[in-house]
Formats: sequence, C-alpha cells, structure tokens
Amino acid sequence: MKPLLKALKARHAIVAAKIDEEQRQPTPDGVRVGALKKIKMSLKEQIAMLERAETAFASGANAIREPFRKPNLAGR
Repeated sequence: MKPLLKALKARHAIVAAKIDEEQRQPTPDGVRVGALKKIKMSLKEQIAMLERAETAFASGANAIREPFRKPNLAGR
C-alpha cells in the first residue's frame, strides 16, 4: 500500500474514533462532531480517489485523461 494511502486511512480511523468519543459524552458538542464528520468525509473522498487511480494505473489505463483532445483533421 502506498504511504500516502496508508496515512490517510490511519487518519480516517483516528477521526472516526474521535467522533465516537465525542458522541459518548454526556453532552456531546454538536459543532465539534459536525466538523469531525466533514474531515472524515474529506478523507474518505481522498482515499477513494487514490484507490481509483491506483486501480486504473495497475490495469494499464491512464489514470488521468486529457479533458479536451484536438480533433483529427488529417482527412480534410
């Protein structure tokens, strides 16, 4: 596993644990829980993006494609 992906997964687990810890408090701080959930979602998106890129790279496909390609005008 790539070091960045490993680090993101570790951070995701830490944030998830902090969310659980805060929610177990007698009076959980809703603002803090919301902020932690946003961080967790961002980490999840980054992990998914890296895993998709890694899968695409491993299968031989281009992970990043050109958004606009010039048309082939050779036949004109």
